[in-house]
Amino acid sequence: MKLIIIRHGKTEWNTLKKAAGQVDIPLNETGIEQAKETKEKLKNIPIDIIITSPLIRAKQTAEIINEDRNVPIIVDNRAIERDLGVYEGMPNSEEIFNEIRYYTKNVPVKNGEDCKTYTKRVFDFLDDVIKEYKNKYENVLICSHGFFLRSAGWYFNGVPTENEEVVRIKNCQVDIYDV
Repeated sequence: MKLIIIRHGKTEWNTLKKAAGQVDIPLNETGIEQAKETKEKLKNIPIDIIITSPLIRAKQTAEIINEDRNVPIIVDNRAIERDLGVYEGMPNSEEIFNEIRYYTKNVPVKNGEDCKTYTKRVFDFLDDVIKEYKNKYENVLICSHGFFLRSAGWYFNGVPTENEEVVRIKNCQVDIYDV
């Protein structure tokens, strides 16, 4: 089975470089175009089922990708973006916002999730998805968010054990994993 994991398209807050976290923000015009481009890139890859975060930006991206496929879309709250607590709405260029991205530093997030807590949630979700769908489907698409893709990368490639370089996850980035 392949897991195809996609970050949603661009939102107005992405344009403004504000941390959205679990704030429910729709795609902007650029994000809609990005989702359409991603749909085109994936047109020759069969998809059996789509699992999406409940946030509108992820659902919109999933629905655009699914327009010509009409496969089942499951909304799963466990695919939601990380709760950034007091950092939601903050400019994501602030140094503290960069600090909360590091797995090894695991900076506490007031009224939100630290990196390790969120990563464990993503790992548990991916364990469940693989257990439930591995012998049932060939390709499962998960439409989620930037922190989700970062954590999924750690799931498949190992968590950082020393100071890591933070890799920026692009809007509509597609990561594919064999499971």
